[in-house]
Amino acid sequence: MRGEWLQRGTHVNSIGFGKGPEVDESAVRSAHVFVESRAAYHPRPAGAHELQGLNPDEGTELGEVLAGQRLGRRDNEEITLYKSTGHAAEDVTAARLAIESARATKVGFTIEL
Repeated sequence: MRGEWLQRGTHVNSIGFGKGPEVDESAVRSAHVFVESRAAYHPRPAGAHELQGLNPDEGTELGEVLAGQRLGRRDNEEITLYKSTGHAAEDVTAARLAIESARATKVGFTIEL
């Protein structure tokens, strides 16, 4: 991610846990960073490449926003970066929402395991 998008407020989502950074350093430093957990700032292999060496207190956990403890995006000009390293709790939540939706709309079927 480089260039002109830094000149205007935008949302950037970086979801991955690869062998190298997905977003360049200037993009990360110019954004308000959101994470599932401050563990994303930990050294590799647990943490994200992009967040290495940055102050974890400057990032915002999604739970802090939901609990009203910290602000989300503050204005239309602010650049936000959501850096996801992937957590099982998110997968479980997504699966639960998909199942609830399927049941409510009577789509799909149940398999006994």
